Amino acid sequence: MKNSDLWKSYADYTNNLSENARKLGFAAAAICWFFKDQQDRFPNLILVALGATVLFFLADILQYLLGALFVRVWTRHHEVKKYKATKSIEGEYDKPAWLDYPSYAMWWIKISSLLGAFSLIGLYIINKHII
Repeated sequence: MKNSDLWKSYADYTNNLSENARKLGFAAAAICWFFKDQQDRFPNLILVALGATVLFFLADILQYLLGALFVRVWTRHHEVKKYKATKSIEGEYDKPAWLDYPSYAMWWIKISSLLGAFSLIGLYIINKHII
């Protein structure tokens, strides 16, 4: 398998995970709303789960924002450098791996916070013997 095929496969997995995780994020928020009492208050575990869900959505946005910003700034810098040297921006660029680190970190925060939200919801359900 070619390197480019491996990275395409990786991109497909992470994109599909992100799409499905967003659906689960909305589901987690809806489940949290179910446990709201008549005074519109949430139990502590559910409130923390709701916070983890908000963190999920923030990290989801930041993943793409940081990825776009880092790649854009790096690319523009190297285009200017290449244009000064060759009067053209066409050609090969060796993208360093560190450009993806901020986006990758947000991806892990996003997935971890979603797992945390569902874990807290499950813990609340088990503790209240709702099942």
